[in-house]
Amino acid sequence: MIVQWIPSAVRRMAFGMAISSATSACLCTQELPHPVPVANAANLMRLEGVDPGSGVQYVRLLLSLPQDPSSSAAPPPRFTVECSVNHGKRALAWFVSFGGVEGYAFEPPFHPTQSDLFPPQYPSVNLKMSFEGYTKSKPFARSWSVLPSGELRYRNPGLDSPNMESARYFMQFLAALPGLRLRYAKPAKGGEPELFFQTQPLLEEVKRSPQCSP
Repeated sequence: MIVQWIPSAVRRMAFGMAISSATSACLCTQELPHPVPVANAANLMRLEGVDPGSGVQYVRLLLSLPQDPSSSAAPPPRFTVECSVNHGKRALAWFVSFGGVEGYAFEPPFHPTQSDLFPPQYPSVNLKMSFEGYTKSKPFARSWSVLPSGELRYRNPGLDSPNMESARYFMQFLAALPGLRLRYAKPAKGGEPELFFQTQPLLEEVKRSPQCSP
C-alpha cells in the first residue's frame, strides 16, 4: 500500500480555503442589516447607506420639530434633505411631513419591469414656502407629491412637474436664510398647521456629506 504524504502546510491551506468558502456561502445567504438613523444633534438624525438593489449611495438628513409633550406619541413634523449618487449622477430631494409619518427608509429610484413599465403617479398639492433670517423672502408656491406614507416630496423639474426650480436651487435660499416656513397654499376648512424649521444644524450636515455636493 502506498501512503501519499501531504505536507502539513498544504493541509492547513486546504482547510483554510474550505472554511473561507463555507463562511462566504453563509454570508451570501444572510440579508444585510438595514441602516438605522443616527442622532447627530437635537432633533436631527442621519441615515446613510448603499441600496443593495440599485447600488445607489445615499444620505438622508431628517430634521424634526420638538415633540409636544401634550400631544400623542405620533412622530412630530419633520423636514428631510436626501442626497444620492446613482452611477456618478447626483440628485437632491426634499421631503416634508406634517406629522404622523413613521418610516424614514430610503426608497430606491424606480426601475421598469415587464409588468410595471411606468413609475407610479402620485397626487400633488401646493405648498407655500418662505425663508427667514436677517430678512424674509417672498413666499414660493410650489408643487409637492403626496406619497403613500403621507410624506410630501418636492417635485423636481421634469415632464410631469410644473416646478421650474429644483430642490437644489432652493438650497441657496436656506444657506442665506436658514429659517424655513411651510404651509398649504389652499388650507382645508379645518386648517393645517404651519411649520417652521430652524435648518442650520441640518445645513452643517449637508456640508459634511460628499453625496450632497453639486
